Parts: sequence; C-alpha cells; structure tokens
Amino acid sequence: MKFIDLAQKGINRPVTYVMGMLLIFILYFLGSLGILVDLAVNFPGLAIESLDQEFYQTMGHNRFFFWVLLPFSLVFIGLLVHLKKMHRRPIISAFTSKDQFRWKRFFFAFSIIILVMGTIMGLQIYVDYVQQTKVFTFQFQASKFFPLLALSLVMLLIQTACEELIFRSYLLQGLKLRVQRTGTSILISSLMFGLMHIGNPEIQAMGYHMLVYYILSGLFLALITTVDDGLELSIGFHFANNLTAAIFITTDWQVFRTDALFLSHESPGNGWSSILFMLVLYSSLFVLFKRKYKWPSWKEIMQSM
Repeated sequence: MKFIDLAQKGINRPVTYVMGMLLIFILYFLGSLGILVDLAVNFPGLAIESLDQEFYQTMGHNRFFFWVLLPFSLVFIGLLVHLKKMHRRPIISAFTSKDQFRWKRFFFAFSIIILVMGTIMGLQIYVDYVQQTKVFTFQFQASKFFPLLALSLVMLLIQTACEELIFRSYLLQGLKLRVQRTGTSILISSLMFGLMHIGNPEIQAMGYHMLVYYILSGLFLALITTVDDGLELSIGFHFANNLTAAIFITTDWQVFRTDALFLSHESPGNGWSSILFMLVLYSSLFVLFKRKYKWPSWKEIMQSM
C-alpha cells in the first residue's frame, strides 16, 4: 500500500483526528510553559516579548534554544502514542510504507543538503573575507558552540521529525482519507505548513510574501514523501536545513538565534533571491532523487495526483 494511503489500516473516525489535533496543540502549549516558568523563577526582570540583545545575553542562546525546541519533543512522543493507542496503527506506518525506516535515504538527503548549504555559506564567508566587507563575524566559543552542537543534533532532529510527522504523515494521510485526491491533500497540508510559520521573525523582517517560501518547501517535501513512500528523504532534508541554520551562520532576525560559528550582519532584504534559489535547488533535488531511486515517469507521477 502507498504511504499516503496507510491511514486506511487504522481507526479513522473523525473524532480520532480531532483528538489528535487537540493533543498536538495542548502538548505544544504545555511545552511552551517551560520558558515562562524559567523566566519567572530565574530571570524575573526579563520579558519574553522583548527578545532583544539584552534578553539573549541574560538568558543565554543555548538555554533559550532548548526551551524553543522542547514543545516539539512532547508533541512528537504524544502523537506517536496517539497513533498507536487511538488509531491502532503500527508506529512504523507513520514514517514509511516499508517494513523498516530506510536510513540510507535519510543520510543521503542529509548529506546532500549539508554539502550544498555548507558550500554556499563557505563561499559567502570567503567572498566577505576577500572583499573585507565585514558582513560576517567569527564568534566561535567552545564553551557555547559545543553545547549548541549537541543540543542541535538531538533536539533539532526531534523537531524536524515532529514537523514531518505532523504535516507529511498524520495530516497528509488523514486528508487523503477524506478528500480522496493526492494532489489536493498535498496542497492543503503544504498551505497549513506555510501558515504555521507566519509568526517567524523572518516573515516579520522580510514580508508576508516569504510565506511562499515555506508553502513551496511544504509542497516539495510532501511530493518527495508521496512519490518515495516514506518520510526518510524529507526528514533528512529538513534536519540538515535546520542544522546548518543553527550552527553555521546566525543573524539577529532569524528564528534560530544561536551561538553559531558566524554572525551575519547582513540586512534581511526582501527574500526573493532565496525563493529563486529554492526553486532551482528543489527542482534539482527532485531530479536527483528521481534518478537515484528510479521513481515513476513524470506522466505517471502527475496521473497519480
């Protein structure tokens, strides 16, 4: 059975999905209370609404980073338990249509993105050094960076796996069960994924048109998940993308403000170049994955939508 159709194997009453969505919101809310308690007990003078330089210097980037990612851990575990107990589905069916998780696919997608993003960031830093434009500041501190690296490798993996589990598995499969059309299910889940990022600092800095970036990212990840019958490629891609954003180059206006290797002083701009680059990258990756994993022809893929 195709991955997108695996919801048929479990209990699929509408109330079960309503309970699942409520569980996601409740667990995320409970996880978000951690930082508020921490602030009230240990930093009574800080306001979460400010998120200015003084806030990060007082609380610490790594501490704040941990609290931002913690809710995803609760949601990830809770949703898997819900799938097992309420939907009566095997856990593996939430990740792949195969008998076991295909780690080679995960590491292939992860490695490709690390290579591409690392090369691009390296070139940006090299040009900045040669031209002495001082856009980037090297800020490596072992006492801060290595805890960030350990935190990122564990909790960013959970965070990205959680988002893929929600949008490219639970919602995508549930939508297909209701609307009976793969293309419509992909579109709706991608719109929901994009709108989830509406509160991100990047959106506030560059404009609401940047939601297009997240919606198209959702479309790409949903498409490769559907065609490849599993989340392995999408989790690998998503994890590598977020990991590079967290540990290589940080800014004062992005969602992950961390003790990364470099701090960029470049203004956010309007983001259109990022959208254009994304279209080229996603198209190239799809062709690469299609050839490597011998996916069906374009005609067959479109007919299945």
